[in-house]
Amino acid sequence: MDNTKDNFNIRKNEINEYFSFLTKIDKDDTKLKYKQNFSDNSFIEESISANLQRVFIANSFLILYNLVESTIRNSIVEIYNKIQEDEITYNLLSENLKKIWLQKTTKKFKNNNLSEKTIQDNIKSIIENIVDNEIIELTKDDIDISGNIDAQKIRDLAKEIGFDKTDDERKGANLVTIKNKRNHLSHGDFTFYDIGKDYTIREIINYKNETIEYLSNVIEKIEIFITNKEYKIQQNLAPNR
Repeated sequence: MDNTKDNFNIRKNEINEYFSFLTKIDKDDTKLKYKQNFSDNSFIEESISANLQRVFIANSFLILYNLVESTIRNSIVEIYNKIQEDEITYNLLSENLKKIWLQKTTKKFKNNNLSEKTIQDNIKSIIENIVDNEIIELTKDDIDISGNIDAQKIRDLAKEIGFDKTDDERKGANLVTIKNKRNHLSHGDFTFYDIGKDYTIREIINYKNETIEYLSNVIEKIEIFITNKEYKIQQNLAPNR
C-alpha cells in the first residue's frame, strides 16, 4: 500500500495547504497584495470579494472529491497488483474476486450483435484461462467508480471485494454531499458561487477533516486485506493444481 499512502499524503498536504489559505481569506476585509511589475517595489492591494470567497469554497468540493476517488481507485489497484504479483489463478482466487473477474470477462456478452461463433470463442477463452491456470488480470480499467464515489459506494465495494467496512461509517456521511456538489460543478448545473454560498469555511473544513479521517481508515482496512492475502481462498480449501 506504499504507493497509495504516498499519493494520499501528497494530496492531503495539498488540500491542507489550500484550506490554510481559505482560513486566511475568511474575513470581510481580506486584501490581496501584489507587485504591479518586477521593475519596482511598489505593491497594489485589492480586496477579495465575498463572491470570490464563495468560489474558493465551492472549489473545495472538487479538491476533496479528487482525493476520495483517487484514494479508492489506487487502493483497489493495489489489491489487483498483488493478485498478479502472487501469480494468483482463478482456482486460488477468493469467491468475491472470482465474481468480479467473471463479470469483467463476460461483459462483452451484453452486446446483442455478437455472432454465435464470437460467443463460442469467448466462452472457450474463459474456460481455457481457468483450466490452464493462467494468472488473473484485473486493472484500474475494471473499476467503475468515475464520478460516483461516496460512503455507500465504498461500502458496496467493501462487500463486493471482501475487505472490512470502516470502523465509524458516520465519518463518511458528508461524502455524498461532496460527490453531488462536485458533479453539479463538473456538469455545469450550478455556478461556483451557487454552490459555495451555502457553506462557511468552518463547515467545509469539517468536511475536509472527516473525509481525511474516513479515507485513512479505508486505507487501513484494505491494507489488512492485502497483508492477510484475503484475495485468495483459504489455502486448505484450494483445489489441487
